[in-house]
Amino acid sequence: MLPVFGTLIVFASAMVAHAIICRLPVGLNIVFRFVIVGGILGLVWTWWLYDNFGLAPPFWAGVLVYGLYCELYVFLFTFAMSSISANLLVSLSRRAMTAAEIEQLYDSRAMVSSRIDRLVAVGLFDETPAGLELTAKGVRTVRTFGRLRAFFRHPPPVDLQ
Repeated sequence: MLPVFGTLIVFASAMVAHAIICRLPVGLNIVFRFVIVGGILGLVWTWWLYDNFGLAPPFWAGVLVYGLYCELYVFLFTFAMSSISANLLVSLSRRAMTAAEIEQLYDSRAMVSSRIDRLVAVGLFDETPAGLELTAKGVRTVRTFGRLRAFFRHPPPVDLQ
């Protein structure tokens, strides 16, 4: 049982460290900040488990449960960041809004524009006079998605041209 309860403590520590790191002026996106903090604590946790249990089942239980917690946290965190409902609740917590303001805020053109701004901010593409162009980071991301799509045998995306 120690690996499972220890995992809760290590994961809670990762969440607290993530909350602290998110308040620092670091030039990384929020998810990558957790990956770094959670990864470092995960490596320390894995080392401790191996040192105490070897490759016995308690080692695997602790490592796998920690990985599950981290994956769930990242999924829920990114889901909330892109959720229209969550963003609407945050907007309404700042000030009262009329139905017209909400419609304008979530107009499909405004939503696409905000997603483009977000993708530019994380460096996946740049706005140029010729239009939007993938950066080197964007090209790597597209290649990675292509490899994952092929690995999981998903059909290629529909070409918009």
